[in-house]
Amino acid sequence: MKIKILLLGAQQNCAQLQMNLQDEDMAVVGTVTDENSVLDEINRTSPDLILISDTSPMALRSCQQIYLLRPKSVPVVISEIDDAALIQKIMQTGVHYILPCGMEPLTLISELKGIYNNEANRFLALENTRTASNKSKVILVFGAKDGAGKSTLAVNMAVKLAQKKNKVVVLDYNFQFGDVGALFGVDAKNTILELIQEQSNPNVDMIRQFLSLHISGVNFLPSPHSPEYADAISPMQAERIIAALRVYYDYVIVDVFSGFNDITAACIDCASTVLFVTAKDIPALRNAKKGLAVVHALSDQEKIKLIIGRDGDGAIKDGDVSRVLSFPVWHSIPSEEKAAVAAANQGNPVVLEYPKSKISKAISDITDKIDVSPAFGNGEKQKKWIFGGKKGRE
Repeated sequence: MKIKILLLGAQQNCAQLQMNLQDEDMAVVGTVTDENSVLDEINRTSPDLILISDTSPMALRSCQQIYLLRPKSVPVVISEIDDAALIQKIMQTGVHYILPCGMEPLTLISELKGIYNNEANRFLALENTRTASNKSKVILVFGAKDGAGKSTLAVNMAVKLAQKKNKVVVLDYNFQFGDVGALFGVDAKNTILELIQEQSNPNVDMIRQFLSLHISGVNFLPSPHSPEYADAISPMQAERIIAALRVYYDYVIVDVFSGFNDITAACIDCASTVLFVTAKDIPALRNAKKGLAVVHALSDQEKIKLIIGRDGDGAIKDGDVSRVLSFPVWHSIPSEEKAAVAAANQGNPVVLEYPKSKISKAISDITDKIDVSPAFGNGEKQKKWIFGGKKGRE
């Protein structure tokens, strides 16, 4: 089976490369001179390697898209680069291989075969890692307003999933005021900031060195120790960490900032499921309606699960919430302030500290629904709901 190669760059450079790649084990499947069409060409040709002879900003943007959206097509930059800053910038786009353009054809062919074999073995190893569980999911826990119990749900759901023999990691992407570490009762030394400072484009092995471990078996990556460092992590870096970890873990649970920013948008895009948590008071529901509209614009409706957090005295019924928000309530968590606050103050998840409480029972039920199947369906037929003037799928 031949190694399929796609060429990206100026026509003259691509023609020269094609002449140098005369080998029975290789086939040039296409040439792209317009960076805007590279993803379409990858879809058409499914190349193993993409040789990039251009280091312009547009070409580097293409490298980022290839890394994030077409991870099985390996980009290789072929260029004479003496600028260390440019090399670092290229590596940050996800390119791991940079070869000089003046290589002899036989040497170039040998290098490319080595790169292909290395990457093929890596993909095989990653696939083997997933054989024990092919249900890897990214669960985003989100809310339009603080105070609905979003982080409590994320942490306790992770513990319950771990009790079901899943490999679980929690990412605290509330970079200013994240409290995942506090809810786990772990004062972690390393955070996502130290990880990014060590390696701006870390692989899964590097990331795992910076994870903290809770006694329940849940790994977690804390937010920075100080809010002033929140802007030090880019959306692309946040997304790459998720992409790397989802290969190893059954569940990647992401607890994000209550509101919308670039990080939240990136996480919504790559999430398997968005758990949208809201309280039942009128101001919270107003914000929830606005927030659901934005999340729906960024994601498929089937990915969104509406959860009522801290469900109070019952003055507003779930049916009322569904009607007001034009969206079905997927589950609700009763308000049990005493147990939740006591568990948080003791630095222990409520499902461990008060396993028989109503809040623990509700989170257990949510976990059972999540862990039942890849579609989160539990055999239920989804009803038709009107959202933004569009009917939901049945």
